[in-house]
Amino acid sequence: MIEPISTYQNPILSAATEQAWPSYGFGDPFVMRHNGVYYLYCSTKDGSTGIKCWSSLDLVNWEYEGFCTGDPLTRGAYAPEVYYYNGYFYMYTSPAGNGHYVLRSTSPTKGFKVVTPNMGMTIDGSVFVDNDGKWYFYNAGGGAMQVYDMAKPTQMRNGRSLPSISVNGGWTEGGMVVYHDGYYYMTYTGNHVLSPSYRILYGVSNHSPLDFDRASDHNPLLISTEDTVFGIGHSSTVKGPDLDSYYIVYHSLVDTLPNRNMNIDRIWFNGDRMEILGPTTDPQQVPDLPDVYHRFEPSASLKGWSLQGSLGTGRNGLSLSADSMLYAKTPFEGNFTAEYNVTSIAEGGEAGALFAYTDPQNFGACYFSPYDQKVIIEITVSGQTTRTEVDTIRSFGEDTRFDCLQALQIERSGRDYTFYMNDRLLCVIRDSALTGGSIGYITKGAEASFGFIGGTQAVGGHGGANQFKTVSEQVSVIPATDAMEAFETVTLRGGRKSVEVKDGDTLTYRILAAQNGAYDLSVLCHGIPSDGMTMELLVDGKQVATGALSPTENGTATLILRNIELTEGQHLLSLKWNGSVSVERLCMLKAAAFEEISRDYESGRDGHRYSDGAWQIKDGALSMSSNTAFGKRLYGSPNMGDYTAEVKITPQSSPNCGLLVRATNPGSPNFLGTVATDADARAATDWVMGYFIGLSSDGVIIGKQSYSYREVARAKGSFLSDETYTLKVECQGATIRVFVNETLYITYTDPEPFMQGMVGVRTHDCTAIFDDLTVKRGDGSLS
Repeated sequence: MIEPISTYQNPILSAATEQAWPSYGFGDPFVMRHNGVYYLYCSTKDGSTGIKCWSSLDLVNWEYEGFCTGDPLTRGAYAPEVYYYNGYFYMYTSPAGNGHYVLRSTSPTKGFKVVTPNMGMTIDGSVFVDNDGKWYFYNAGGGAMQVYDMAKPTQMRNGRSLPSISVNGGWTEGGMVVYHDGYYYMTYTGNHVLSPSYRILYGVSNHSPLDFDRASDHNPLLISTEDTVFGIGHSSTVKGPDLDSYYIVYHSLVDTLPNRNMNIDRIWFNGDRMEILGPTTDPQQVPDLPDVYHRFEPSASLKGWSLQGSLGTGRNGLSLSADSMLYAKTPFEGNFTAEYNVTSIAEGGEAGALFAYTDPQNFGACYFSPYDQKVIIEITVSGQTTRTEVDTIRSFGEDTRFDCLQALQIERSGRDYTFYMNDRLLCVIRDSALTGGSIGYITKGAEASFGFIGGTQAVGGHGGANQFKTVSEQVSVIPATDAMEAFETVTLRGGRKSVEVKDGDTLTYRILAAQNGAYDLSVLCHGIPSDGMTMELLVDGKQVATGALSPTENGTATLILRNIELTEGQHLLSLKWNGSVSVERLCMLKAAAFEEISRDYESGRDGHRYSDGAWQIKDGALSMSSNTAFGKRLYGSPNMGDYTAEVKITPQSSPNCGLLVRATNPGSPNFLGTVATDADARAATDWVMGYFIGLSSDGVIIGKQSYSYREVARAKGSFLSDETYTLKVECQGATIRVFVNETLYITYTDPEPFMQGMVGVRTHDCTAIFDDLTVKRGDGSLS
């Protein structure tokens, strides 16, 4: 029997929330985590003064804290972000977009005062501190994101552009950088906050926060242009309550502009790829709390914890006297992730984290040593101690203060221990003989005080294996590494991890189906054997489908299974393998009830779902005759799977026109409430996710579009203006076949295909006439 779970549903905070800015909501939400508590800040409504703040212990339930500042300079304060350093909280904001200011406080919820003059720069400032303690400031720019070095928390210098971080070469905003497992990830946003096509993208680097690959094949990171959640943008990234997962916080539009809701969804980092398990509007499982934790609030019970020594006299959280320790009675037997917050250390003493404690002869300790600005790691096994010393991570040449909070994080993965200070990498101790045990606090030589402590029996994001993944019409990603069973992984190009399975192995995942009905499943695999292999799909232990994988030139292929019937609620999805392979990712989407499409354009209306560009229906056909001749027009459901689409095309200028298939999230740069102009359509010809199958003057092409364009297949041919051609496209699983006048020109199998989508027509600098568009259900085979 599957245990019941607690769920939440986006929006986490609605624009209609009582304390939200009226008719403005939660624009540009930023969430920071400090001492085990989350703090939310958002943009101030134009014309209003002050910055509001909320707090949460779990990312789901939020308590209004009131105004953290009412300074007159905060009139229309855009995108406030807060960063903690050496006892102070620094807030960065650009009131009404008229230059940046820095505010400072000793509290995250009150007392922020302006401490700089107007520093100029555009909107959306964001701070990142690298592992070496260097600070960087990112802000929006026309054409690309901008970055500055920071000489101190209140001074920026040496500004320059990041050309790879750009939204179609236009205005780019809402940037934020995080470091995870050897990679720097920058999320950013464009094109305009009032556009349904506002979207979140990302860049990645394995060596520097100043040089990103735009990851174009895997962007946009988060987009939804047509559903109940749309206009997605300006995000922040924050560690989850379990200390092992990460979540993205972002806003979306509501009908009253520029009203915005706040949403959160889980992030999956995998080498040079970043994916979001969203956007969701259906129920999903609430983020996990740590397996062991304590907040040490006043008069809090120490039940479940063992004290050796005595409590101290301090009042700042938990106080331990000199040479004392407190540890959890519940030990971790294997991998774990833990966080510790040291709030003060008395003069002459050392204090910090206790980890993997089993007895006085077997434990680890990680001390802050204020006197010499060191972090000292002592690992004792069978009474023998090894000692490692590392300099504290300092910024601007300043000493680390120990009369205020400093944090330690420790991860155990196999026999390796990784140590962080304030989420900056300190060092790795490899192949340690120290096994499992408890977490806690320890003092040496003097009294010290401590804040939140927490630990989770998982590392590297694997805590997500316990989470039910929501599957619906919108969200589909299931990381293969989230299998309930422990499997070995292999490392792919770009540092991505893939689960290695052998003949007879079964991978099982927890899923939460949003509605009753049929679902489609895709499974991305690598290393397929030369003679191919098969897979059985089971739901709640019952076999429901089988599928076959054939080898490909590069060894990567996607298996697609359709029409898997699920009832609303929790299920176990199992993949049983007949052969050895590695599995990177699953995607599961609600399937649409198929309806055949037939358009002869004899009437003035054609029932399209989406359209941009200067289309006309006249003389029994659909034509693109505008001087600019750029546009797209889409039909059907974005959740259609396999089908055959056919249309008659008569190019009237140099041919560059054809069909769109498996198309989702169409967009243009126009704002809500306006009609796309010819100029908008030109800019947005590539603003769709799917495949363009087109006729050109010298051949047939397949282009893969994801708010960009990349040609993936081509066949030679000759196609002339004012001639009529019948273009037919068969979409079956991961394979696309293209026919012109019943002659097969291209057979293309995409290793990472779009699984579902609408059908449409598209022109790119080409006038053309389209007629007799039909879409019929795929029969499970290719012609």
